[in-house]
Amino acid sequence: MNANLIPIARRRLLGAAVLGASLPAWAQGALPGKPIHLVVPYPAGGTTDLQARAIAQKLQELSGATVLVENRAGAGGNIGVDWVLKAARDGTTIGITAMNSFAINPLLTKRLPYDVTRDVQPITLVGSVPNIVVVNPDVPVRDLKGLADMARAGDVTYATPGAGTSVHLAAEMMTDAMKVKMRHVPYRGDAPALQDVMGGRVPVMLANLPGVIEFVRAGKLRALAVTSARRSPLLPDVPTMGESGVPGFDVKAFFALFTARGVPGDVVSALNRELARAINHVQVRQQFSKLGIDTASSSVEALTALIYLESRKWAPIVAKTGATWD
Repeated sequence: MNANLIPIARRRLLGAAVLGASLPAWAQGALPGKPIHLVVPYPAGGTTDLQARAIAQKLQELSGATVLVENRAGAGGNIGVDWVLKAARDGTTIGITAMNSFAINPLLTKRLPYDVTRDVQPITLVGSVPNIVVVNPDVPVRDLKGLADMARAGDVTYATPGAGTSVHLAAEMMTDAMKVKMRHVPYRGDAPALQDVMGGRVPVMLANLPGVIEFVRAGKLRALAVTSARRSPLLPDVPTMGESGVPGFDVKAFFALFTARGVPGDVVSALNRELARAINHVQVRQQFSKLGIDTASSSVEALTALIYLESRKWAPIVAKTGATWD
């Protein structure tokens, strides 16, 4: 799977040079008359869903097109992603997902209903969020060094929203870099994990920043470090992993827009341009900033390359942990 990403990335880079010189009217700003279905492969109310609805609203305002957001959750995002990839290849069905759908899930199972290199057409990056290490306020540690000392002294458990998620794998990278062992307790999503951490049943949790920031602000969780190279402007007093004794640590969750491979190149180009306009609009950037999302649209080629690089980054961690869905 991963090796095949290299030739496909090269083919797309070459293909970019020969995208149609004469684009249809909608590629120049007018989207097609049919409604655009933006599929979110996770439940309503989550980080991905909030991004989708902000982008859809702004895309409608800027283009006049009808954009319908649909939540098709299940199987770690695989159901919604597969729905997009089996839709008509005319550009009217697109999806937004966390990068794990393309860079991690294929490493976890041989029974994925889609093949990334064969079926997925990247459109644009949307942005990224850091993960954050938090503890129950009653846990007697206030920094990452204290957590490492506690882990060396005894059995420490940590919660994540699921085995094989990017958050779980980031935690494994963290413990490996810190040269400590902590026992993983996987949950079915953030909500039950948060409930047990705030209830004192599990002392530590790794999560995407937007999902826990309000609990940190309310004092229901204590933040120890963010996993990005820079501090989050939303929690400026929380140090980075690098500042906490783990140099070079920089792990973020990326979000991307995509459609089915086979959508005409001029349509993909138009989608990239129009969606980038929506993503980069000042109002959307402000909305995302409040959620802790670092907004960043991209070219099709840059997103294709990022999928490959993320897959290479996570492959050894998946192998080390033995994480699997099979």
